[in-house]
Amino acid sequence: MAIVATDKHGAVTFFNPAAATIIGMEQVAVSPEDWSKHYGVYLSDGVTLCPAAESPLVRALAGDDATGVEVFIQNRLGSTRSRWCTIDFKPIRGDAGDVTGALLLVQDISERKKLSEEVTRSNIALQQFATVAAHDLQEPLRSIAGFTDMLAQYQGEQLDEKSERCMGKIKNGVKRMQTLINDLLSYSRIQTTAQILQATDCNAILAACIKTLNASITESEATISVDPLPVVMADASQIAQVFQNLVGNALKFCAADRPPLVQISAQRQATAWLFSVKDNGIGIAPEFAERVFRIFQRLHSQASYAGTGIGLAVCQTIVDRHGGRIWVESEPGNGSTFYFTIPERGGDAV
Repeated sequence: MAIVATDKHGAVTFFNPAAATIIGMEQVAVSPEDWSKHYGVYLSDGVTLCPAAESPLVRALAGDDATGVEVFIQNRLGSTRSRWCTIDFKPIRGDAGDVTGALLLVQDISERKKLSEEVTRSNIALQQFATVAAHDLQEPLRSIAGFTDMLAQYQGEQLDEKSERCMGKIKNGVKRMQTLINDLLSYSRIQTTAQILQATDCNAILAACIKTLNASITESEATISVDPLPVVMADASQIAQVFQNLVGNALKFCAADRPPLVQISAQRQATAWLFSVKDNGIGIAPEFAERVFRIFQRLHSQASYAGTGIGLAVCQTIVDRHGGRIWVESEPGNGSTFYFTIPERGGDAV
């Protein structure tokens, strides 16, 4: 961490060794307005010299303070000494509250920046690969389904019971594979698509989800109880996926001896909203409370409960990207309560 302190005129009073390493040169007598030009401080685009009025030192001496201001320090001694940095700055004030100097804390984030760019490129490549792979996988599946239908149409009367059963298994396998591919594509898009954070009315979002699930609600004779929900800064489409997956699971994993009862509520915490989706279903053993959020982790056979085991992994990815967390409290036979938090001002979009 580079630490630089100045008096009220911008004259350096403290300049630690890390400052010389990160900034790329020893301290010199230079006016605050000339700091950017002398030390090669550029804006976060890496090409625009930081204007004097936006210089962290000038702003601190004017009484401003900020944290995590990203800059590029392009040292004139060579590109190998140039680096991406974040700067925290604040004014130093005297007993009377007047500005008597400035304090700058500079951290080298070059490796983190490089890693972030590599992850971004990797995610883009992953999305492209997933799209191409999904398309290439769908084609043979459609062919299998098509030829199976043709075989049934032209040879139906000649097929015995065992052959018909085999053909049924082929068609079911094709449908499951198509569903899995589509779910994987959805999971990939959530991880790689930029969020659009906006004021989101969770009451409207949940109402739309319940309408979508209306057939399952009617068929299972479920009761859905919803308390007033807040407006949060979130990606509306992604929050809708969280509600739909959690309510859908509550309907799917219901107990055999009673109709589903789903209760949805939210309460304000210090810096976030805590949502809960409670059901009276079959429940989850405590040792599986974390496992259920892993992709493809199923606790029941396909014959017992349909699905690909991706829904809760999608929920966790969405909540994580909003800066919140998700967990479940449950016990077998006594239902489950899924909790998730959304920061009141929204998480950082990634």
